[in-house]
Amino acid sequence: MDLRHISDWTQLPGARVEIRHQGSYVCSGHVDAVTDDGKILWVQSPENDRRLFEKDEFYEAWATENRTGFHYEVTAGRNSPFNANHIFPPH
Repeated sequence: MDLRHISDWTQLPGARVEIRHQGSYVCSGHVDAVTDDGKILWVQSPENDRRLFEKDEFYEAWATENRTGFHYEVTAGRNSPFNANHIFPPH
């Protein structure tokens, strides 16, 4: 499965994501809520664990689903978040 790095967190409410911290896996689940400025999000994991993540603390959100309107980078694989062959959508 290709993951999609989502830089604009305001687009993520309800999306299934994988959270990484400086490239390392932290957790996965669906985005429960996002602040209006997109700097903080809450993820509800399948284990009913709700966690808060702040973009300023170097957390990254990687979409595990395709969704119209996402602004993302496509990676070569699940374990390669910093692949040099990123594809960027037009702005």
